[in-house]
Amino acid sequence: MFTLTHPNFAEFIEELRLLGLEQSTADDPEAAAFAVLKAASVERWLLIPLQSRAAAAAALRMLTPISPRSRLAKSAVLALNSLGLHRPWARNRIYLRVAVPRRCIHNWPMAAFFSGTPGPERKITVQLRSADSRRNAYLKMACSPLANQLVTNEVRALQVATKLGLKTAILPTVLGFTKFGSRRSYICSDETQPGFKAVMILGGIHFAFLEEMAAKTTVPLSRQYVDSLRQRHEAGAQTLAPTLNKLAVGVLDELSKILDRGTVNGAMSHGDFTPWNCVAAGMRLYVFDWELSGFHPLGYDHLHFLTSTGAADADVLRSLLQDRWHGGSEDGAQFLMLSYFLAKMFSGAAGADDMLQKLMTETGKTTRW
Repeated sequence: MFTLTHPNFAEFIEELRLLGLEQSTADDPEAAAFAVLKAASVERWLLIPLQSRAAAAAALRMLTPISPRSRLAKSAVLALNSLGLHRPWARNRIYLRVAVPRRCIHNWPMAAFFSGTPGPERKITVQLRSADSRRNAYLKMACSPLANQLVTNEVRALQVATKLGLKTAILPTVLGFTKFGSRRSYICSDETQPGFKAVMILGGIHFAFLEEMAAKTTVPLSRQYVDSLRQRHEAGAQTLAPTLNKLAVGVLDELSKILDRGTVNGAMSHGDFTPWNCVAAGMRLYVFDWELSGFHPLGYDHLHFLTSTGAADADVLRSLLQDRWHGGSEDGAQFLMLSYFLAKMFSGAAGADDMLQKLMTETGKTTRW
């Protein structure tokens, strides 16, 4: 039996009790075996069912590796699994059994369990398999009060996006909403089909989706957008260094001045538009994980995709966003970038303060803060 004393893993296994499951042993006839895979970069785990090759393959496809080495490793594991060879990659195993039957965790020995990324936004994700193993669905369970809010936001965002009738995208369907104690959870469909592919570079299908979203939801941003950022600053000011507090005040003042000078348009945004939250589905895009969705300046998702894949040149980013989303308006692009990186700084993202310094200095609004 696989044992691991890391507190995050122990917490994850304990949380599975809320779903009616508990850890058991290999000699328990009612237990099912799961391979334990750990992410290379952070403390998160995936439990992969070993009851069938199809179930294991479906679970492995949840992984979206970024580096060439990781993608090669995933391909190798999928190949070994297709041959029924589990031992080379599934040596670390854990055994689970049902402690309290849960109606929503049906066909549980074929399910996969993902611990989520550590932090206040963490959620456990369960990949559910239909009785005939032909269809998947996902259950997401919040692990904190903030995650509760994100679960609710994702359900609402999917409902709104579905009503838009997007022709350029495929979206998950919300199938149910429930609670496990105080933890909010929902189930959505998995629309993944054979042939869907992860795409690491922005292309025509990405822009078609973003432009359709903008065309159907664009409205002028109100001062409430700046006010919400100001409230975030006030709530977290004590955690920021004095120089960063001063920088935040300057950025907020500049955002207000931009709105004084004219209109900045915003639209419904995915909020976490990255290569690992969308895949190419022929001529459309399958877009999932909408928990951070909201109304943001035009180009927000474009900027987020670029920065999440390593783009960091302020001048290049501003030029791209200014021309594509703001009709050549310097103020529009500046508002987008300042508000985006300010929110990132509040979230503790590395390098966000340096980008804000550069943006404020290069536009002649300030000397070094």
